[in-house]
This record gives sequence, C-alpha cells and structure tokens, in this order.
Amino acid sequence: MNDPKLLVLISKHISKEETLEEKKALNDWLSENDRNVQIFEKIKNTWLEIESKPTPFFKRFTKKYLTKVVIQKALGNLVGFAVAMLVSNSFTHYVTERRNIKNLFGLAGRKKIVVNDMPEWFQYGVSVLLGFFVLELINHIFETKKHILALNFIKDKIHKN
Repeated sequence: MNDPKLLVLISKHISKEETLEEKKALNDWLSENDRNVQIFEKIKNTWLEIESKPTPFFKRFTKKYLTKVVIQKALGNLVGFAVAMLVSNSFTHYVTERRNIKNLFGLAGRKKIVVNDMPEWFQYGVSVLLGFFVLELINHIFETKKHILALNFIKDKIHKN
C-alpha cells in the first residue's frame, strides 16, 4: 500500500473525479484480494469521517430524538427513583407508642415513632447507588433495543391467549 498511485486512485474514486481507466485500475486492485478491500474501506471511512461536517446544534434535536430521550430518561428516572424509595423505605418501620402517662391502659394509639434500622447516611447512600444502577440498566435496555423484544414477546403472549 506504499504506492502513491493507488492513493490517488482511491482519492479520485471517493471524490467522484475518476476516469474510466482509473475506475478499472481501482477495481482490478480491489479484486486482487480481501486485504485490498479492507484497506480501501478503512481509507474511505476515514475520508468520509473527516469530510463530514458536524450538524448544527438545533438540527440535532429532531422530534424523534427528543421523544426517544424523554421516554428513555423519564422512564429510567422514574424506575430509578421508585427503587431508591423502596430501598429507603425497607430500612425504616413505624411503631405506635401505646403506653404513656396520658394513655395508661394503652387503649388508644398515641403517636407513631419512626424506627431506623440503619443509619441515615447509609440509607441514602444505598438508595442513590441502587437508583443510579437501575437508571443505567433502563438506559442500556433502551439503547440496545431490548425493550422491543420484550414488547413483542408480551404481544405474542397476549395474542396466543
């Protein structure tokens, strides 16, 4: 691949300025072996990547993109928040104080007392970590399009019944 003539042929092909003879020479070189095709594809991809201009800021935010982001992030945040609240709530339980001076026989519930089994900082830390983990898991599921498989599976099960 140290032949400068080949690089000229490839650059003319990518920029669509080649003649018929140059096109034939390039096709002959490509048909020699698979390694040449790989080299050509690498050069072509690099060329196109360099030539491609970044899209303007506001044109990136299409309706499809915004819908995807809102659904993905909102669902991820909601589920992450729900898991964090569940974890935080599982460390806490309430006890009703029944006996004291004003309620000597303990017939009426006087007041609720919150009993934390774990320190507050630990509860918050575990809640945040698990919530973040679930959020990232939901985002991963959306990015890998696994939610489509799950929806199709549910639809198939519904239609069978």
